[in-house]
Amino acid sequence: MFGETIREIRLKKGFSQKEVYRNIISKSYAIEFEKGKHNISSDVLIKILENLSMDISEFLFIANGYKLNEQNHYTYNYANLSNKQDIKGLALLLKELERKSGQINAIRVAEVRSRIRILQHLEVYGVYNTAAVLEEDKQLILSYLMGIESWTLQEIHLFANTLDFLDHEFIFIFFKRVSKLLEYYIQFEKGREVYCGLLINIIEYTFVKKQYEFAEVLLTQLGLLSTSFQDFFSRTLYKFFEGLLIMRTVNEEQGRTMATRMLDIMIELDQAPLSKMFSLLLE
Repeated sequence: MFGETIREIRLKKGFSQKEVYRNIISKSYAIEFEKGKHNISSDVLIKILENLSMDISEFLFIANGYKLNEQNHYTYNYANLSNKQDIKGLALLLKELERKSGQINAIRVAEVRSRIRILQHLEVYGVYNTAAVLEEDKQLILSYLMGIESWTLQEIHLFANTLDFLDHEFIFIFFKRVSKLLEYYIQFEKGREVYCGLLINIIEYTFVKKQYEFAEVLLTQLGLLSTSFQDFFSRTLYKFFEGLLIMRTVNEEQGRTMATRMLDIMIELDQAPLSKMFSLLLE
């Protein structure tokens, strides 16, 4: 399958076989590979993709019929539905997940069910209360994170999405662990995105707990990390938190004005549910 996809991409880009496969595999092997009759190792595939000026994640997306793989499909849907506070959509996602098995899927079920319960409580009582999360779901996520010795972006992302209902002592143990990995991911766009999300969520947590000194340290990290034009949303929240910190520690009126302006920008950019969520920190 990969060979046939490579051939299709190669022809559409106007590359010859020689340009793509030279010094990697033989001409005869390349011909059979593009017919789908031969396989290649991952390191050979990466070399071929470099000659096609193509990232492996994009290639796998195309090879999968322009569809996200299961992990990315879940991540995209969960983030989209959660940010919109779409309880009905999350409930449908939960039903879909409950029909599947496996450890990773069980973690996803716990994550989605927890988010639904928090949003339902918010909808009914107007209060963001993580006590609505089932203890069994919290313990399942916690046990999983504790059991993984070496985290990748998937675990960091899970931690970022669930830290608000984990026990306080574990939040900072986990954050210390992932902080050591930041320097490796800072030039990787997806990694930077995940770390910005983590910092945003943990900064929000520190404000809820009134840990303003720690919030200031984390805010500095978010400011240094969200400098690209692609980090516009993270930068907006950086400015919101900056105003919130001034409001809580220096000048209430000045800080509230700064923070409210950022919330208004979110609304203008069709992110009203998120604006409403973060506005709870101003109360």
